[in-house]
Amino acid sequence: MAKIPQGILGGISGKIGGIIGSSWKGINVIKTKPLSVANPRTAAQVAQRNKFGNTVAFAIMILAVVIKPLWDRFASRQSGFNAFIQANVALFGAELPVYGTGFVISKGKMASTSINVTGLTPSGTDLSVNWTDDSGSGYKLATDIPFVVIINHRSGDVVCVEGAATRADETLLVDTGDIFDMADTVDIYAAFRRADGTIVSNTSSEQKTVMP
Repeated sequence: MAKIPQGILGGISGKIGGIIGSSWKGINVIKTKPLSVANPRTAAQVAQRNKFGNTVAFAIMILAVVIKPLWDRFASRQSGFNAFIQANVALFGAELPVYGTGFVISKGKMASTSINVTGLTPSGTDLSVNWTDDSGSGYKLATDIPFVVIINHRSGDVVCVEGAATRADETLLVDTGDIFDMADTVDIYAAFRRADGTIVSNTSSEQKTVMP
């Protein structure tokens, strides 16, 4: 039996027919029970489940370092984790997002900052992510903190860091743990966050090939 504790205009607690009422983060929520589906494994359904599963697996890898500081504060009526998945799930037909298709590690009102990446060598472990200090425009400040995600498509390795640097430093040295081999294709995504956490930037990116 369902209850309506605040009268007919209040939230519903319990089940009425095919409708279930509950509360999530102080928000009254109603859900419908899923309809019976004759074939729940059509090609389209399987593809969507695979995309969702791939996105979730990737999100877990960068959750603490990237998603929580760049998404949690700005997600509306959902977690930052879910907001990240919603923004990127269409791009995960494979386990890793395809470069140039719109993958983002951050979305905000601060404008993105172009990056230039150097130091990709087969024997090296350090990757230098460089940019020009463009503070003063697009909500950018010299004290903004960089975040970087690096994806190696051959190995499947993903490295993510919150930089011990600021926009004014114009460079961030990332220890990748020697994930590079010759001719590997590496995608680098970068974003900035205000030092007090109140504003985040849009994402910039660059793709590089490891050279001797």
